[in-house]
Amino acid sequence: MKLFKSSQIQEIDKYTIENEPIVSFDLMERAAKAVFDEIVKDFSKEFKFCVFAGPGNNGGDGLVIARLLLSSGYNVKVYALRFTKSMSKDCNLNLNRLKENFPNSLAEMESVKDLKIDENTVLIDAVFGSGLTRRIDGDFAIVIDKINNSGNIVLSVDIPSGLFGEDNSKNEGAIVKSDFTYALEFPSISMMFAENFKYFGVVKIVPIGLSREAIDNTVSDFYVIDNDYVAKNWKLRNRFDHKGIFGHLLIIAGSFGKAGAAILAAKAAIKSGAGLVTAHLPGKLVDIMQISVPEVMVSIDACEEYISTIENYDNYSAIGIGPGLGTNAETAKMLSKLIEKCELPIIIDADGLNLIAKNKKLLKKLNPGTILTPHPKEFERLFGKFDNSWQKIEFMRKFSSENSVIIVLKGGVTTISLPNGRVMFNTKGNPGMATAGSGDVLTGIIASLLAQKYSSENAAIIGVYLHAIAGDVAKNITGEMSLTASDIINCLSDNF
Repeated sequence: MKLFKSSQIQEIDKYTIENEPIVSFDLMERAAKAVFDEIVKDFSKEFKFCVFAGPGNNGGDGLVIARLLLSSGYNVKVYALRFTKSMSKDCNLNLNRLKENFPNSLAEMESVKDLKIDENTVLIDAVFGSGLTRRIDGDFAIVIDKINNSGNIVLSVDIPSGLFGEDNSKNEGAIVKSDFTYALEFPSISMMFAENFKYFGVVKIVPIGLSREAIDNTVSDFYVIDNDYVAKNWKLRNRFDHKGIFGHLLIIAGSFGKAGAAILAAKAAIKSGAGLVTAHLPGKLVDIMQISVPEVMVSIDACEEYISTIENYDNYSAIGIGPGLGTNAETAKMLSKLIEKCELPIIIDADGLNLIAKNKKLLKKLNPGTILTPHPKEFERLFGKFDNSWQKIEFMRKFSSENSVIIVLKGGVTTISLPNGRVMFNTKGNPGMATAGSGDVLTGIIASLLAQKYSSENAAIIGVYLHAIAGDVAKNITGEMSLTASDIINCLSDNF
């Protein structure tokens, strides 16, 4: 699914109005009706509502929603915030329509001093929409502060008022803290960022019938990974295929005391369809690997407790390196040599990234198509600190484009930057996956896909998606608290 900047969404709205054709007033009615339909699914008539409508088209949406709720027998109070003389044409039309039909439910407010918010009321935020580009202050900020401190359930229409659609690094204004956001047609890009979660809560995508032609023809560098993309790029197997066709993966992982990381990565790799998997291990880890994952072959390092050298890569299709590797000096030399000499597709994770962070010259020596899979702290060690996620994403795009590598930044919404400048967001998965070994499993999955000759881009995208879907299946079995990395492996499947 494409994501768009706020300015692009406005252009898609405009194209829809001009080419459907539909007048803007009717498009507003259609959008608000779609949100209304979702609200009545979630809230019975036992709930009281209070709608806060701003002076623009987002306020117009709120006024239509209020009228539809009132017409359906809901208890609704409406505050039309008239702190400015300007009002959009469609908002004004819907204000007058509400006055005619439900005058006793409407209060037009020119000052906030008398505003009182009842307890046990669902608040609908329709103050400002996704097109906002300035900070909210003054009376509007006071209203938002009252909403945030009311203790009530808050629903935002399109986007929490005050939150910008993309970059909020300089946004020091008031922002509504919503429990639910009913996003119109698309979530905003800013809803992909962890620091904004406190504002948007649970996001529900509400289709409003914007022009499919405009959506398809509008260029975007931002996407949410969906099932259709994965299914379209999935390689089907033929009856007479054999294990040689599905690649021979080399996993370089583990050190004394960290056998589990190597086991999880190797087991995930074999479970993800690699024809053959060999794990290169320190001597002390060999027995536990062969007992734990009998399907995986082993290559034994000269060193007993850590990996010191890899002499031959010729027999392999791809390499996954890093889980539990440790940061021994000899291991660091081995990784440097691997990066400089090996031409195979490679994914680098965990201690592999930590070793690169200690020798950042290696970042410029990475082969095109190399996949890096840092968690936030590893990312910080590699690239430094960023004030917010938008700046981090823009850096990732630039780095991936300039160096032809893929970065998979793991998190609540895992973010993938590609060499072509595109960014893919994964919104599947759940907090139960924030557990030891989950990242090692992801490394094994992506490495397995590389061995099966998926492109580096698709190995990263599909691997992240399969990992997340397996985590969601596991959650349904174990719950979030009890979910382990092994549960993710056990739930891996191509039945997506």
